[in-house]
Amino acid sequence: MAREHLVKILAARAVASRRGSERMIREGLVTVDGQQLLEPGQLVDPAEQRIEVNGEPLPKAPALVYRLLHKPTGTITSRSDPEGRNTVFDLLDDAEPSLQAVGRLDYNTEGVLLLTNDGELAYRLTHPSYAVPKSYLVKISSTPSERKLEMLRKGVRLEDGPTEPALVEIIRSSGPSSWLLITIKEGRNRIVRRLVDHIGHRTLKLKRVAFGGLTLRGLEAGDTRKLSAGELGHLRRGVRVPGKAELKVSWEVRKAVA
Repeated sequence: MAREHLVKILAARAVASRRGSERMIREGLVTVDGQQLLEPGQLVDPAEQRIEVNGEPLPKAPALVYRLLHKPTGTITSRSDPEGRNTVFDLLDDAEPSLQAVGRLDYNTEGVLLLTNDGELAYRLTHPSYAVPKSYLVKISSTPSERKLEMLRKGVRLEDGPTEPALVEIIRSSGPSSWLLITIKEGRNRIVRRLVDHIGHRTLKLKRVAFGGLTLRGLEAGDTRKLSAGELGHLRRGVRVPGKAELKVSWEVRKAVA
């Protein structure tokens, strides 16, 4: 078997996410042939070398699972919560222990959420270098001026640095509020709410309607389904190599928010 980066082996065996696997390696919890390897990028052959995690043999690779969830508001994307709030895994009748949420949606945000135990795919879908597009339908207070929308389209400076240009358009407006469609490639914490705050409006409702080409088609809040072979292939092609693909809104997204 070909030698592979240690961190990728752990993620592929569903020991932890790729980032979690990196932490475990650097903390000395992983040994190869009885020796600690503290560098996640070390090349290892799991067929020829003995890998142990916390003193236990490396588990066999699990069957890969890919599920799309329409996350409802009032749930968090972690496995457990010290505050006792409901998690998205409480919605599943058969939550595979190695299943993890790809990226995060906050407690009051609903929408597209991918669940998988494919650590390498999850890593690529959330790493900034792959620039995976995400579209959000946002209800905000009042109606922003064209000047404010243009600010977001060009990029603004937030407290943690400048944002990349976003696609922004008004879907409908009713005076005291309006609905925007915002498409971005960034995954910073609460980024959409912070963009809306920056132009002087309040976020009233937030829904992610697309993630890397996946939409909520056929799913009510709380529903889940397996990815089709076509959807999975599309995701994998989109993160085959790092790059800055053109930011655009697909017809599937436009149909969903029409």
